[in-house]
Amino acid sequence: MALKKMMSRYSVLVLLIIVGINGVWSISREEDLELERQLKILNKPGVKTIKTDNGEIFNCVDIHKQPSLDHPLLKNHEVQMTFNHPRKSVKEKKSPSVLGKGIGCPIGTVPIRRTKKEDLIRAQAFSKLRTRRYADAKNSHPLEEESNVFRSAKIYTNALSLERYYGIESYFNVYNPTLSSPDQSSTTLIYVAGGLDEAKCDISVGWTVNEPRYGDNQTHLFTYWTADGGATTGCYDLLCPGFIATHPHRTLGLTLPTSTYHGAQAEIQLTISKDEFTDHWWLIVDGQQFGYWPKQLFGIFGVARELYWGGEVFSPSQPLPPMGSGHFPEEGEGGACYMRALKYQYEDGGIFVDIQREGISRLVDNPECYKLGLLTNTIRGGSWGQTFFFGGPGGQC
Repeated sequence: MALKKMMSRYSVLVLLIIVGINGVWSISREEDLELERQLKILNKPGVKTIKTDNGEIFNCVDIHKQPSLDHPLLKNHEVQMTFNHPRKSVKEKKSPSVLGKGIGCPIGTVPIRRTKKEDLIRAQAFSKLRTRRYADAKNSHPLEEESNVFRSAKIYTNALSLERYYGIESYFNVYNPTLSSPDQSSTTLIYVAGGLDEAKCDISVGWTVNEPRYGDNQTHLFTYWTADGGATTGCYDLLCPGFIATHPHRTLGLTLPTSTYHGAQAEIQLTISKDEFTDHWWLIVDGQQFGYWPKQLFGIFGVARELYWGGEVFSPSQPLPPMGSGHFPEEGEGGACYMRALKYQYEDGGIFVDIQREGISRLVDNPECYKLGLLTNTIRGGSWGQTFFFGGPGGQC
């Protein structure tokens, strides 16, 4: 009996040694039990199970029984089925959507990707590292190796202006940069933020190559939110209760088709917009409503004070990974990554308007590795709206 108990403990120990972002991780038995509890919440049985061509498994879960509704702040939450006021702006000719045919769940259900324990461990570890973004922003020497694991090339609105924002939007092309290490990531994103320090709220959306999060080197549609600067909250996609999914065929974390250098370009349009009646923050992808982050998650975060557009890479060591297409903005259309039709919503329930050059600031952490082009409205005779190119090859910087 004693031997059996010892072998059982040994088996638990073996199971809890996981390969993490910075090598081999070990987690306690208590942490393992917590992960098992989370998995039971996330992997709810569905009315149908679908396996995609990529090998991903989705459960089609009743929209009113999805895992996010188990969040303690969402008790008795009534699912909002549609956005009350979709974006109001001039219609423009769109490229074909990169989203493809979708998952194909029955109406009244939403696709929830089946989560494994390794997914939770990677995501939680990376979420903690992501909080350094806020620490780095306050660091007077942001390029010191010990203080900066995130590098950026982005434009942003100045939080000191005290402007109020209710939405953000942009088109950008999708690439699949090749990373030099499995502990790196390369991301192109937009995000809204508000609050200060421990009350910092952030909703981000974009595309990313992020093996620490997804366990592969493909390009994924990703989202991230936190209500306290990452101190106790911070969640990618649907890996914790929070985001309310509403689309039966679309979901977060899906794999995206990508552009070819000086070839066919895959483009995506992303919008985050606050519903003026419910105060929920909605995600719209290529004109399709994916769902929303309920207001209850964010406390007093009723309006954004900062907006960001651009690229961001994560690397605990050099050489640094590529950003965007891996080419500098001077290469222009077909060669570099771009963001175009940059818009923001300055009035609750109002129209989206073009951002103006005098209203933004610029940030480039490593100008030897990454660059940020000028904001211009002259590309393609002005039909692209406010546009900038960005990115670079990374390397030893």
